[in-house]
Amino acid sequence: MIKLLSKEMDTLYINKVIEEAKNNEEILYNASLAIFKYVKMDSKTLVVVGDNKISIFALAYAKALKNKGVDVSILQISSISNEDLISYLSTCIDMYIPIYEYSSDFNFNGYINIVESIFHGDLMDETSKEVINRINSLSSYVLSMDLNSGIDIENGKADIAIISDITIALGYVKLGHFLNDAKDFIHELVAISLDIDYTDDTYFAIEKDDLKTIFKKRLYNSHKGTYGYIGVMGGSYKYSGSIKLSNLALSSLIVGGGVSRVIAPTDISDSIMPYLLESTLYPIESNNKGGFIFDVNQIEESIKGLSSLAFGMGIGESEDNEYILEYLLKNYKGKLLIDADGINTLSRMNLDLINESLSSIVLTPHVKEFSRLININVEEILDDPAKYASSFTKKYKCVLVLKGTSTIVSSRGRIYLVHVGSPALSKGGSGDILSGIIAGIMGYTSALDSAISGCYILGEAGVIASNRYGDYATLPRDIISIIKEIMKEY
Repeated sequence: MIKLLSKEMDTLYINKVIEEAKNNEEILYNASLAIFKYVKMDSKTLVVVGDNKISIFALAYAKALKNKGVDVSILQISSISNEDLISYLSTCIDMYIPIYEYSSDFNFNGYINIVESIFHGDLMDETSKEVINRINSLSSYVLSMDLNSGIDIENGKADIAIISDITIALGYVKLGHFLNDAKDFIHELVAISLDIDYTDDTYFAIEKDDLKTIFKKRLYNSHKGTYGYIGVMGGSYKYSGSIKLSNLALSSLIVGGGVSRVIAPTDISDSIMPYLLESTLYPIESNNKGGFIFDVNQIEESIKGLSSLAFGMGIGESEDNEYILEYLLKNYKGKLLIDADGINTLSRMNLDLINESLSSIVLTPHVKEFSRLININVEEILDDPAKYASSFTKKYKCVLVLKGTSTIVSSRGRIYLVHVGSPALSKGGSGDILSGIIAGIMGYTSALDSAISGCYILGEAGVIASNRYGDYATLPRDIISIIKEIMKEY
């Protein structure tokens, strides 16, 4: 895992770096050397700065380019009030680096490379918008310092932003590098060390190596019971989703679950049966709407012996569902994943049931479902999704999987960001497969590890599918076959 910084943390961190750099200018020089490892700029380069502290790093990089004999110039797009920045501009003048003040007739032609730090979380003015649009129209190679100008550092939102070839995160990556719109503007992201640590342990980004501690080499002396009995409880006549339910069950086996059991209403059992080659089926009597009926004996028997249970996919809305979910929360002692209509059902219930539950609970909402759950509108959540996810898991004893451009997994207030993925996953069925994956892994490991690894596996499958089939043509069944390939690594 690597540390992530929120906007507030990042401000404190950058201030600390700049303060220490006043007594030790090598900090900024070493940062420039670190950038050289990833980017070779030996052609005519323009460094575009605004009145912000990140521009100090851009100016330090301009000085380093000058020392290497690169033809480098500086474009100042606004008046400078920051004293540290004024000081660095003075040293650039002493080195005979040309400095221009921006006007609409400034000629960007001839610059092979652009290094930009136009603004950093400030309110964008019309001049900044004009410069950003002009840079985006160029064929130059663009490096954004720390974060692309125009992207919100807290939530990744952007209307107008620099499209970079590479973004160099200073010290640590930020939440804003991964959320909402950010991935559409950042083609490559690299974090460089500034040799100054930050001690907060609240936000983390998941890396592939983190999964190696979860998927350990399996022993010969093991059996199906070792890896868990997994239940998939869902479906209704209106949302039969026969293939989806079978995909859920199959996903849970592919990631290592021992036995998979589909629990479905009798009205759709016959349509599901042909797709269940590796799983068993447990039918529960249907109500007059083709959904589950709440019968304590049937529910109790259907979940007997299950290590983990995924509930809610395609169950629709009914009073029976509320009774079933309440029963599960109060009586089921395994690991319980609640998804889709299960989340919507939970939103109409007393959420204190989560804290009273005997289960280890995982909730897997997308933002609209999460909005219903916490009664806050979608846009407000998207403005600071990490805050709302963290707040929820501080209040309620569960693992929250908030699905989005990057998926936020939260437990006890901590944030684990799974940023791998692709637009190929933007199809109905992807969320169902994720629930199956997480439920399958929960058969033999913790709820938190299952959520983290499950999200990463689905994201990685999405990337492979995108490269293999394209974002438009990828189908959920393609994702399932690719998960097999991924799991071979373990």
